[in-house]
Amino acid sequence: MQQRPDPSTLLDAVCSFLLTEVAPKIDDKALSFRVMIAANLANIVSQELRTDEKRLSDELQRLQAILPDVTGDASQLRTRAERLAALDTLNRALARGLRERHFSGAQMDTILEHVRVTTLETLAVTNPRFDASDEIE
Repeated sequence: MQQRPDPSTLLDAVCSFLLTEVAPKIDDKALSFRVMIAANLANIVSQELRTDEKRLSDELQRLQAILPDVTGDASQLRTRAERLAALDTLNRALARGLRERHFSGAQMDTILEHVRVTTLETLAVTNPRFDASDEIE
């Protein structure tokens, strides 16, 4: 039986096709720009598919460490839908706690680190060339 490529590989092929075969043959600058955007979107979705479960799991673990009483044990969340619902609940609880100033200084340090790491993980997928180094002027 023949194995099909996974969705990420298919999207990579679409991206490559658009950039190497289609874009060079387009004279219309506006259409060429839209093709480049389409290729970039295919690349982003491909990267999201490759990294989504790990990013979801890591973010859940960080949030549950900050808010241990909100959703219970992450290992009990069996389905993706359950993990996404727990993530939504935790993010809402975090936002509410921040608005109402429920966190101490030490907790705020942990929260800021969580936000920093989550942002960097997201940028690694959506804009991998983004310079997130500490040396930015």
